[in-house]
Amino acid sequence: MAAKATKPDFASAQRKLNEELKSGDYRRVYLLSGEQAYLRLQNKEKLVKALMGDGDAMNLSRYSGSDVTAREITEMAMTLPFFADRRVIVLENTGLLNPKSASKTAKGTRTSAAIAAEAEKLADFIPEIPESTALIFVEESADKRGRLYKAIDKCRKDNTGEILECTTPEEADLRAWAGGLFRKSGLAVSGRTLAVFLDYTGDDMMGIASEAEKLCCYCLGKKEITEKEIREVCSPRIKDRIFEMIEAIAMRDRKKALSVYMELYALRTPPQVIITLMRRQFSQLLKIKEMSGKMADSEIAKKIGLPPYIVSKKYKPALRFYSTDELMEALEECAEADYESKSGRMDADFAAQMIIVRHSARGGE
Repeated sequence: MAAKATKPDFASAQRKLNEELKSGDYRRVYLLSGEQAYLRLQNKEKLVKALMGDGDAMNLSRYSGSDVTAREITEMAMTLPFFADRRVIVLENTGLLNPKSASKTAKGTRTSAAIAAEAEKLADFIPEIPESTALIFVEESADKRGRLYKAIDKCRKDNTGEILECTTPEEADLRAWAGGLFRKSGLAVSGRTLAVFLDYTGDDMMGIASEAEKLCCYCLGKKEITEKEIREVCSPRIKDRIFEMIEAIAMRDRKKALSVYMELYALRTPPQVIITLMRRQFSQLLKIKEMSGKMADSEIAKKIGLPPYIVSKKYKPALRFYSTDELMEALEECAEADYESKSGRMDADFAAQMIIVRHSARGGE
């Protein structure tokens, strides 16, 4: 994934933070943001442990949700720690760094406008944070245009703050990390098996860690993890099963495509959801096909919002069996089925199966 020249990649930023904590070079304000909840959680606990040291737990305050006010935070921040070097305040999922979406994503009763007003007040306080206090913001997303973000970023430039964007690691780093989870439990795993495992889990690190733990418990007493154990233990994500169905349709394997559909239906996946996900998969395939040959897989992945290895190892091979016209027609049929089923003019289950039957028959019947 391309990055701005002034912005270090996650691995570099993580090493920098680790070195600062190890040397005792602490900051007054930290921001952990990004889609990887696992990395946010790990770094939050790491910061709390380092900043608190042997201090009393009464010097640690945690706030969660959008109802927290700037006044509460500033009053606590200005309170001297009790027989300790510093007071630590953790602000998690408050929406203060992205008020526009906070009313939908952060728990609480405040409106986006009310959260934005609190963020404005807090932005004024950031430069005044005393040396005896450390603020830790933990948010999935942060609007870099907001005054609060800019205030924290200014602290970063002045070496009184730090920002760590917990984004999805590069493919090689993700594979190395996932493999390490198994090796820590004394289990070997081949590159091919690891690829199958990541196909099941996707790139969500929290999900990877959870599935790896299940596998390690299941394989107690064994020396190596195989594809067999993965298929027996791991739960494939719904959207991965949808892609498996799309692949079967591309191969004109109607029996398999319908079999996957019926499995999803048996798992109580609403046909309307299946149609929506099929539409999304066809849309992504069409976009990738249009960009192929014009740019590198890594650049395509960035534009689509997928990991590079998913584009190169999963989507591109499937494209060999689809023409641009077929993808456009499938996309249009999904859109029509979505509308017709939502308006009550067509049964969603029937609509989904008809798409599968029509497209798995192309050129073969």
